[in-house]
Amino acid sequence: MKVLEDVKLNEELEELAQRGIHKGYEGTIAKINGDIYTVWFFNPNNRGEFAFAEVNKKYLISDKIVYPERLLLEMEEFFANVKMEKYTHLTECDVKEYDVVQLIVEKPQYSMEGVHKGAYGCVQFPYAIDGKWCILFSNVGENNAHDEEISVAREDFIIVE
Repeated sequence: MKVLEDVKLNEELEELAQRGIHKGYEGTIAKINGDIYTVWFFNPNNRGEFAFAEVNKKYLISDKIVYPERLLLEMEEFFANVKMEKYTHLTECDVKEYDVVQLIVEKPQYSMEGVHKGAYGCVQFPYAIDGKWCILFSNVGENNAHDEEISVAREDFIIVE
């Protein structure tokens, strides 16, 4: 394995699990120091979120993904400039696709779409994007006449079913 190669964590490691990184999570090798690899892990439940972790190479398997040269150059620049120690944990996600949820706040960005506090909706995808979940609210708007799909922050809803 080499720097900028895609890898997958092949074993559940307690130290990493406490940081939200679990068996099967994918990442890219950012640095190599002997048998210890610094891996840029991605959160499959919250796209856009990442963390760096040092992992013994014996716990990694290669994904053999071939990146375009331009993307490799962008990753090299990113690794050279990012403060890896700032990104050490991934968010654990308790939301699942098709969960029924209730909006628990009144916010302008939701109300202008006709969705108000107390509205019930259904989670549309098994992952968030930058911490926001795509939720379909039915019978909203004037006269409860239509469905509305909006992105909602996790702290703005509860799971009811």
